[in-house]
Amino acid sequence: MSVDIRSRIDEFLRKHARNGSTQAVAVFDCDGTVIKGDIGEAMFYHQIEQFHFRLNPAALWPDHPRRKELGKAYEKLALLPPEERKRDPAFEPFARMLLDWYVNQIESGQVAKACADIVRLYAGFTRAEVRALAETTFLEELSTPFCQRPLGGRNSKRGVRYLQEAVDLLELLMHNGFDIWAVSGSSKWSVEPVFARLRVPPERVIGIDLEERDGLLTGMSVLPIPIRENKIHALRVHQPRPPVLVASDSRNDIPLFGYSEDLCVLVNSRKRTSEEFFRSGEIPRDDRWIVYEQPTPIMNESTPTHA
Repeated sequence: MSVDIRSRIDEFLRKHARNGSTQAVAVFDCDGTVIKGDIGEAMFYHQIEQFHFRLNPAALWPDHPRRKELGKAYEKLALLPPEERKRDPAFEPFARMLLDWYVNQIESGQVAKACADIVRLYAGFTRAEVRALAETTFLEELSTPFCQRPLGGRNSKRGVRYLQEAVDLLELLMHNGFDIWAVSGSSKWSVEPVFARLRVPPERVIGIDLEERDGLLTGMSVLPIPIRENKIHALRVHQPRPPVLVASDSRNDIPLFGYSEDLCVLVNSRKRTSEEFFRSGEIPRDDRWIVYEQPTPIMNESTPTHA
């Protein structure tokens, strides 16, 4: 940590560290902020590869442009023994139709819908089941080297690692009595194990979630879907006090940064300069901002150094 950043954080702590019964609120994004990688997308890839479905994706995605083909491919694969599915000719086009729909929506700017759509694929599971799948995915991704693996005609990015600077900051805030919240555009259950290792409980983790009926998740998203400005609305449902610190890596979180009453922490883990972030977002880089340029992945251990 540079001297300038440490000095700014020390000043911030003197101002906001716990005083009496009131805890100041700090909010962290997940993907690209606390971890390098995208745990929500990783869970999507694992779901496809392992064919973890209880309902036909064609029934959950009625607006898919190749819905009939998607439905038929699913029905064929669902009848096969698990060990034969990936070898069947129907598997590759099935995976491609799922991935293309997600990626095309992201690229067309329909980020909230794309992210909600892949979470809806867990309809029919219990909450305990998806949490177990999320834990398994996270452990596997922690042990996987950063790489790309072919899936559905695309190269899917694999591997996640904690980012040292974000972990250190979160631990420092927790030590000084801050109320830590995670707000992510990935599924709630995929983000929970990331923050559990940082001692942030699931009730302080906000992510895309599904309504529940008779003990099973449905295809209906819990609103608001925490993407862009709706991260603020989702946070207010659980925590009425505005944060005094927001940490994120993404331009999608510019509204959330604006909600911070004091410090904004840009974790610049993406392949761009921080100048691009401020320029494209038309944001003045004033003394409210701290920037961690190219944060350090924790490569030699599966859990953070302070967890």
